[in-house]
Amino acid sequence: MYLIFTVFWTSFIFTGLYCTKGLEQWDCQESYHYLGNNHSSCNGPLPFVLFTRGNDILSINTDGSNLKTIVGSAGSSVFLDFDLQEQRLYWLDANRGYIQRIFLNKTKRERMRAVIQGATRFTVDWKNKHILWSNKQKGTIEWTDMSGKKARTLLRGLVHPTFISVDPVEGLLFWTSGSLMSIIQKSNLNATLVTSVTEMKGDIKALALDTVSKKIYWIVYKQVGEESSIGTCTYQGDSVTIIKKIGHSSRQNIWGLSAFSDHLYYTERKSSSIRTLNKYTGKETVIITLEPSIADITDIKLVPQLTSSYQYRSGSEICPMVSDHCTGVCHVSGADQQCRCKDGFQLSSDGKHCEDINECALWSHGCTLGCENIPGSYYCSCPRGYVLLPDNKSCHDEKPCLQEIRNCSHGCVQTAGGPVCFCPEGSVLSIDGKTCKGCSSPDNGGCSQLCRRFREDSWECDCYPGYILQKDKKSCLASGPRPFLMFANVHDLRRINFDGTQYESLLGSQMGGVLALDYDPVENKIYFAHTALKCIESANMNGSDREKIISEALDTPEGLTIDAINRKLYWTDRGKSCIETSYLNGRNRKIIVEKNLQQPRGICVHPRAGRLFWTDIGPSAHIGSSTLDGHERKVVISTDLVWPSGITVDIRTNRLYWCDTKKSVIESSDMDGSNRLVLSQNDVGHPFSIAVFEDYIWLSDWLQPSIIRMTKSKTNSWVRVQGDMKRPSALVVIHPLAKLAITDYIPEPRKDITVGNEARHDESSLHGPLTTVFYETLDDPYTSDELVAEILVSDDSFCAHSHCDINARCVPSEDGPRCQCLEGYTGNGRTCNDIDECLLQIAVCDQHKAECINMEGGYICKCMEGFLGNGLECIESSTTASTVNTTANDTSEKSHTQECPASHDHFCFHGTCRYFPDLDDYGCVCIAGYFGERCQTDDQNWWDKQSTQLKIRNVTISVSLLVLILILGLVLFGVYYYRHQLKQSRNPGRRHVEQH
Repeated sequence: MYLIFTVFWTSFIFTGLYCTKGLEQWDCQESYHYLGNNHSSCNGPLPFVLFTRGNDILSINTDGSNLKTIVGSAGSSVFLDFDLQEQRLYWLDANRGYIQRIFLNKTKRERMRAVIQGATRFTVDWKNKHILWSNKQKGTIEWTDMSGKKARTLLRGLVHPTFISVDPVEGLLFWTSGSLMSIIQKSNLNATLVTSVTEMKGDIKALALDTVSKKIYWIVYKQVGEESSIGTCTYQGDSVTIIKKIGHSSRQNIWGLSAFSDHLYYTERKSSSIRTLNKYTGKETVIITLEPSIADITDIKLVPQLTSSYQYRSGSEICPMVSDHCTGVCHVSGADQQCRCKDGFQLSSDGKHCEDINECALWSHGCTLGCENIPGSYYCSCPRGYVLLPDNKSCHDEKPCLQEIRNCSHGCVQTAGGPVCFCPEGSVLSIDGKTCKGCSSPDNGGCSQLCRRFREDSWECDCYPGYILQKDKKSCLASGPRPFLMFANVHDLRRINFDGTQYESLLGSQMGGVLALDYDPVENKIYFAHTALKCIESANMNGSDREKIISEALDTPEGLTIDAINRKLYWTDRGKSCIETSYLNGRNRKIIVEKNLQQPRGICVHPRAGRLFWTDIGPSAHIGSSTLDGHERKVVISTDLVWPSGITVDIRTNRLYWCDTKKSVIESSDMDGSNRLVLSQNDVGHPFSIAVFEDYIWLSDWLQPSIIRMTKSKTNSWVRVQGDMKRPSALVVIHPLAKLAITDYIPEPRKDITVGNEARHDESSLHGPLTTVFYETLDDPYTSDELVAEILVSDDSFCAHSHCDINARCVPSEDGPRCQCLEGYTGNGRTCNDIDECLLQIAVCDQHKAECINMEGGYICKCMEGFLGNGLECIESSTTASTVNTTANDTSEKSHTQECPASHDHFCFHGTCRYFPDLDDYGCVCIAGYFGERCQTDDQNWWDKQSTQLKIRNVTISVSLLVLILILGLVLFGVYYYRHQLKQSRNPGRRHVEQH
């Protein structure tokens, strides 16, 4: 019942989201569609790295996850290649002299062919099903088919051929040769046309092909005194370019080279790492650091992952009638085609349809008490008071065990043969006879999202709407654009892809300490709160068009969340001990939660459930909840909490996740606080913020400034991403499925996007909650100042057991981990105190024109009253004010102000917006009765004067009207009296008769 409710509820939630325009315009097929690390790529399985280390062959995803051994004891001198279609790994053991292969799922390992001594490198032609290798001693290149039974010589008379690589699509073979000079040569696959591509001084140590851009890459070691390098050229030998120069200390440590998408990958022996290089700029972008080992990392191969829908089939295996007739499986046998049904079904009389077999009706099931038929199968059931035994056939009365000695994960029943563990309906016992697995078990049948049961011992995994089941048939991946992380680093905002690429700082000017951050998928904006500047700002996803939303009556805003459906902004103010809300433009601001709050920090919203959730780090630490207007308050969690900092809600499963900074713990529960689970403890440093997306949990760590990613089901499996981070705080996942939004508020896609001073046409077809503006940067992606991210697969620093101050970081050293105070603090690491830069007069504010405001870990500069600027440089505002007045109607070239762009149409609440180019800032010319930075404040004195004058004017008008009416009445009465007297004087005889 709970599963049905969960599925229904989640489907209801995602129907509105999935029907938006956020996903439908992304042409992302379920087959592999990885476009590289550029901004507009679709989300897909990350490529993985195959590499040799010592005698083993291992694999690891490019985001540092899923490190595993593929082949153990492969050999002492091993070189790799891979057949993507067959998902099969090939390797050459040069010392033993033979080639072997194995499927990626570690099945069917076999030796293919022995090659004589002298074979140096090899390559696999997956299209023609050939294996080619070079023999340095014989000066030949030889080949064999996939059976390995027959070998032939393709080329003879070569000078020390070594590295070899093939482009099967173009039908070209490349290899290195030479003695005094290194030469790269090529030929077609029948060796009828051999040519030299390029030659160079030095010794080539690695060769790789980019079969998409048709380029060759190499590593060349030169003689002592000359710089070694990584170079490239086209297949024709044109455009020879040095991408990266290698220092003398590194030249003997670099081994292996592989090209994929926008990057080159190579191994570095000394640091035991795999490094990613931007193939356009030569700059390192990601470093994957493995556990130190005496065994060197040598050869490397990048392989794209395929989704579950990819299946390679030759043309002879395609069955034309399957789509028109067969409802089961179409089988090809020679020239004949016939339908074949899956197990549990039988072929209909017309031979075209598959019909379910009712095993229960045939009495062939073997169930002792009850049988339930389902499509394609059946399962045994037991009446109330009985349990199904591990044979999945027999029922036994539910008699508790005399002693719980078996450590059963669910329950124990006493049978004639002794105590036996049993599982709830929908699950079965594992091989250990104690642990349950299945849809009703804690492991959810191994499924990351939905588990659908077919019978008692059979189930399959499924995904929520908008997600795609992966090749492992268990995990789910979000469809649509490629997701990324955005996080606050105290003094700047940064973005980074899950695999560490595209790591950039977006905003870093006068940030003033940012701990709170969220985003709006409808207008493609980020919102962040300054603790020292005491304001809340918004900006575009690329950091442009900053504007202040809330700038008054703020103290210490440390938590912030966006309700994209109801277009509301919520934030916690630890200094004022309250939770406030407003519209996204800052209007209609009000306090909604204030009583019994001490130090509120983290906050999140579930719009469909209509609930707010927050953490309080005060003396009575707790997690609270209320409706979106602050009513129906509840305490969700109040025990075993010390400093619950970050909180988030999984909108798919309706579960809360939170982190406790001082307890170093990650926990989860239902939204009412039930089913509370400890996910990780004592190995996550000082976690500050938390985010949940797909199958992963993301954390920001203050102890070792970094971001941690762990899987929900295996929280002991995690990787750490670091790289020039000071104090990563709030973090959010940017993707259409990460936050609920509705169609009604989705603007039309912009056709022209201004970048710098040039306008260009936006050819993107993505509409809705997440347009390409999310992926726009102001700089060219190949020339931007990209930061370097390091992914730590194994953390042996022992920092988790250190006792550093909350304002210190743990630094590994040869003598063990040590605590070091963060920049802006002083102390011994165990105790750190803030440095008051303003008091010590070491700040760099504009002297005499700006005031210095100290904040924890830093300071900010703010122009004094009467001056305008960024605090580092200030100018007199009186000159600017007169400029505004004199240039408001002046469009000459001498104007010091300009009209604001369309994006600032609503910047001023009650006034006219003006842009100051000299200050690179915006100002407002307020209409009478309003003042403030954005003309948002009523001038009460002005309004009082206006009200008094209005009253006097109204009274004067009223009295004047009354007098006028009286005068008019007297005039009318006089006229009437006069006419009456005149009429009487004209008839004197009649009046005389009437008297008689």
